[in-house]
Amino acid sequence: MPQSVPASGVPDSQYIRRIQRHSQSSLVELIASTSTRLPHPRDLREYEGLGVYGPWALADAAWISLALGQEINRAPAQPRDLGQILGFYLALDDPYYQESPEEKLTRLLLRVSGQQFTWQVDEYSELSRTVAIFTQTDTPEPLKAIGPGWAQDVLGCSVADYVGLARYVWATVTGVPALNGRFNPDLMLTWADYSPFTSLQSSADATAILERHFVTDTARLRAAHRAAPDPLLRRYGHNPLRTTPLVAGFGNGYLVPVPAAVLSKASMLGIYYTGGEGGRTPRGKQFTADLGHLFEAYVGRQLGLLDNVTVHPEIKWEGETKGSGGKSVDWIVVFPDLVLLVEVKSARPDAGLRLGAENYAEKLAKTPGEAFPQIERTDQLISEGNPAFEQIPAHLPRRGMVITMEPFHLLNTAELRAGIQRTPNPVTGESIPITTASIFELEHAVTITDTSLSQLLLNNPPNGALTLLQLLARHEFLEHNPILEKGWNAIPFPGHPQS
Repeated sequence: MPQSVPASGVPDSQYIRRIQRHSQSSLVELIASTSTRLPHPRDLREYEGLGVYGPWALADAAWISLALGQEINRAPAQPRDLGQILGFYLALDDPYYQESPEEKLTRLLLRVSGQQFTWQVDEYSELSRTVAIFTQTDTPEPLKAIGPGWAQDVLGCSVADYVGLARYVWATVTGVPALNGRFNPDLMLTWADYSPFTSLQSSADATAILERHFVTDTARLRAAHRAAPDPLLRRYGHNPLRTTPLVAGFGNGYLVPVPAAVLSKASMLGIYYTGGEGGRTPRGKQFTADLGHLFEAYVGRQLGLLDNVTVHPEIKWEGETKGSGGKSVDWIVVFPDLVLLVEVKSARPDAGLRLGAENYAEKLAKTPGEAFPQIERTDQLISEGNPAFEQIPAHLPRRGMVITMEPFHLLNTAELRAGIQRTPNPVTGESIPITTASIFELEHAVTITDTSLSQLLLNNPPNGALTLLQLLARHEFLEHNPILEKGWNAIPFPGHPQS
């Protein structure tokens, strides 16, 4: 595909003006048509000439055109124009060129990872996990916001139906390039067989869900657009096409500028924002809290897939004085040769962290760094022989692991861990090695077949510098994670009516 990358930095204002040279309809339709013909974002760099066609860049160009572009008196966009626009995007100015040498690379990597890695996820895991957590995981205590009927209230249908509908839109658009990135409900939903669904029974039902959660238009995008406080960081901020990936107002049906955003809407992160309402309402805050309990229980289910282990839930312990006790880490996994202390965190990197804020070390120390003291405290209690932990073998070596719902990229590096204060175990005089991992990494790790996860963790450097994915490289695994497979099999997919 044609492309042209400038040799010097491009100001954001120049990039925006380059987009505004073309009519909205021609450029956004070209972006949608191009997106459907591209390989998975993880594989783009394996194809010569496609490196600039990342979904993050295509989504940004589409958003700017829809929010700031015009339709009349503008030239129609051609493939070479899109290539040049994406080349400008790649060459945009960045704070990297203005920061001190010792911090600029770390902060740049935080921005790039926050911008790009979220588009490179595994669809099977993302969608399966949503169903597995919300519909197939139980918690010890009843939840308040995520109770009976919550999905109908928040989503308008069951979780499985919501995910299935998103998957159908994505599969249709990406599977039929001749559609040129357009999804027309009148053609693609009217004649579908809805028998696999439980709460969506007609085209009208499905279209109503799309209109409620997935669809936007130029007027709404234009009204919501705000000038970025720092033009150098604008492209790293939130793109509303991640929230509403279908665009109405350009002919029949909806344009889908970047199909990957449709799947993102049905992921755990997508429902986190939909149900959590941005933490602006009491119900949204309770939803977020409930999701934390669900996620903790889900991690326990995954740990239970490990062979030859005993998984202990959180342990309450008493101190020497009344009221001085507390709770252990969320899960303690006892292998024949290792005790693994697991603390679960459902928080995700906030906007400041994704933008490479100056206080990134402080932010990491709070979340997920706050899990480290909990692991260290449990490690100390086991060493001291606290009676509450008598079933945990104190003679075995111990390791810690922080499991997060969303990846905190680069957190296992020394630079990003520098702000997390470590406290040595007063009994052993050493700090327990702690590894941080996303739930995706754990789901993969528990299916290992040619060795034990405990052996991999024991071979990890004491500072926990290697990620789980690095430790798992070149090993053998089950074809599918059983919990994810059960979630995947519960996702409905509308077929053609039986004749």
